[in-house]
Amino acid sequence: MMLGRLFDALALPASAQMERRVPKALLAEHGASSAGDRKLVDAGIERLRWRATLKPATIGVPAMTDETRDYAEIAVLTLETRAGANAMRLARIAHSAIPYPLILITGTADAATISVAPKRRHERHADRFVIERLVLSPDLEEPGDEPAAAFMASLAVADLPAASLWSLYEGIIDRIEACAAARITGEFRLPANAHEAETRRRALGAHDGQVREVARLRKAAAAEKRLSTRVALSHTITGAEAELRRLTHLLA
Repeated sequence: MMLGRLFDALALPASAQMERRVPKALLAEHGASSAGDRKLVDAGIERLRWRATLKPATIGVPAMTDETRDYAEIAVLTLETRAGANAMRLARIAHSAIPYPLILITGTADAATISVAPKRRHERHADRFVIERLVLSPDLEEPGDEPAAAFMASLAVADLPAASLWSLYEGIIDRIEACAAARITGEFRLPANAHEAETRRRALGAHDGQVREVARLRKAAAAEKRLSTRVALSHTITGAEAELRRLTHLLA
């Protein structure tokens, strides 16, 4: 089962692990922002479990707390979805509902994702947090391809940055983004430094949009009747394809 395989890939010490069922009502009450979200929580979740808590006493990594972030502990949950459920939306709801930095494994027996969501303190309410962004891995299925296998092999907590729980969380982010890049390049490679990680992050953000733009231009060119417009579109497509190659190179 992919949920179990992804959790096992974290290779958490027994001191960090636990087993607690989390009621779906918690997500509906604290994470759902609409009636549609509440319906999705009720109909789309099979089981939600709190599987581990990462903190100095359980994994030996120091906390990091300042005026911006509170990484005194990190929760690890698994969210088993029902067939056809919107797993990405459920992941966002869960990250909004849990008042801790969260590593969330979402999916079914056949496919699963791992996600994180960096959080910072609310500017006006110190007891609240703001999700900066959702970082979600591609679907991982059985049998895994080589990049997916390399990604899962990189997740062991003992191999993650250990300067603080925040640096550990950043290490998970880097690995998820390396997995997303590997879906495009075919090779899983961790960034060498923070600058490279940020460059890859920006390229990932632009790549999907550029793929759609190239497809849109090609469709327009195929439907165009006027020769002069087709020639102009051809030049535009050449430039768009060059930009797509540049972005792909930044992901390698």
